[in-house]
Amino acid sequence: MALKIVDRQQIEEILAELKIDSFSRPFAGLIDQGDFGTVATYIPLYAQEYKKLSPRLQSLVYLIAPGRYGLICFLPRIFEAPDGGKPISIEKQFNSWGKMTKLSYKTDKDGEFEICHTIRQDKLLAYAKKKKLPEKLSYKI
Repeated sequence: MALKIVDRQQIEEILAELKIDSFSRPFAGLIDQGDFGTVATYIPLYAQEYKKLSPRLQSLVYLIAPGRYGLICFLPRIFEAPDGGKPISIEKQFNSWGKMTKLSYKTDKDGEFEICHTIRQDKLLAYAKKKKLPEKLSYKI
């Protein structure tokens, strides 16, 4: 799953359609529940604001959680571990159907973390492939 960042022009269109000058609210972070790493940063939208938008502008808004909407405004470019270290190895666990059920990694600062969010999983797998990190595979039947 790939996220698209809204650009300044799209934010201006949304502000105009909502008839407000600016978003007077803090940014929020979408955090991976496994290792608490940042998935993305977004501008929260209220449900009533979302309903006021045209279908074209609604397509730019993400459902963050039931009843919570947001405009994604930042995605980390590289994979960042919460302890500030660099991943040095990964471990993948598969079920009997060959689907990956668990992805974890170790860092050079002796941290061990599991990743739950699919976007962070994709970033870690891309990083591991690029850096040729050692992989440990296991199967749980």
